[in-house]
Amino acid sequence: MRLATIELVTFRSWKSLAMRFDERVTALVGRNGSGKTSVLEGAWYAASLGSHRTSADAALVKQDEASAVVRAEVERNSRVERIELEIVTKGRARAKLGGAPVGRRRDVLGVLKASIFAPERVAVVREDPGDRRRFVDEILIQLHPRYHGIIRDYERALRQRNTLLREHAAGRASIDGIEAWDEALIAPGAELSAGRAKAVAMLSPRARDAYQAVGGGPTFSVAYAPNVPEPEQRDDPGAWARSMRARLAERHSDEVIRGVTLVGPHRDDLSIEIAGMPARTHASHGEGWLAALALVLGAHAAVADAIGEEPVLLLDDPFTLLDPERRARMAGALPPDAQIVLTAADPREIPRELSVRSVNVEDLRA
Repeated sequence: MRLATIELVTFRSWKSLAMRFDERVTALVGRNGSGKTSVLEGAWYAASLGSHRTSADAALVKQDEASAVVRAEVERNSRVERIELEIVTKGRARAKLGGAPVGRRRDVLGVLKASIFAPERVAVVREDPGDRRRFVDEILIQLHPRYHGIIRDYERALRQRNTLLREHAAGRASIDGIEAWDEALIAPGAELSAGRAKAVAMLSPRARDAYQAVGGGPTFSVAYAPNVPEPEQRDDPGAWARSMRARLAERHSDEVIRGVTLVGPHRDDLSIEIAGMPARTHASHGEGWLAALALVLGAHAAVADAIGEEPVLLLDDPFTLLDPERRARMAGALPPDAQIVLTAADPREIPRELSVRSVNVEDLRA
């Protein structure tokens, strides 16, 4: 799989950008604020329908514009497929695949598969469980695009169930009929839990190996921490459904009193440890950076092994906090068969061991 071209129209700070890539490592070099990160962000948007920097699509549209467009050409199995995604500040955005409109934007998922590291990824290690859940869900969507719909179904059922619980707690609605919302929550929730369990099982050994390859030293471990008791049949949605149903029954009174859903994968977490200690509270800034790199490289390897080809690897300023030795180790740990697009503010940060085609981002604005 190869990203052949990327086009951005009124996307972030870019009024217009058209760039072609080759199969080598491409380094986008430029000062901070030059727009190099936005090129990676556009490619990631084409692969995931989301940004790694914001949850609000409207923030991707250039100031004073009403819409933006991301176009990407992907070469795969001797074929070229073209993705076109509109991003709007108001209204419904459109999408095209091969020049033809698609009924749902998520129908373009799977055409371009990618992994992305950026400084924001340190939040997966250091910040809230929501950051870790989103990271695992990104892996799921790259593995199986159908999870994009499963996640949306779960979020919709959760909002509706919470509305009923909140209205009941305020004395404005009866709790009768909540069992139907239980089942509406359980169906996608069990699928999501089973998928996360499998994805983390694939991620864990590969992230551990990546951490050792780049940083050496302490042990690194990743484990799924579900909100409901983990069944023996971790890959079986039916087993997760039974566990979730039992826990909902146990917490029914608490949910009614508090007016919120307390059970389900929206309360999952990911346990990340360095040398046996929680990375969230004990990792230094440098260790957190290494851990985030290891998670991304591990996720990339997991997806590559599962689909039988290398996704595109996007790396935003990956070498900034690494010393020269670890930069060299990082260069050796990168997948040799993957197309890699990386950014650097200073070309001297790029290790000599990595053969790159350098592109000055300022030249792209000419």
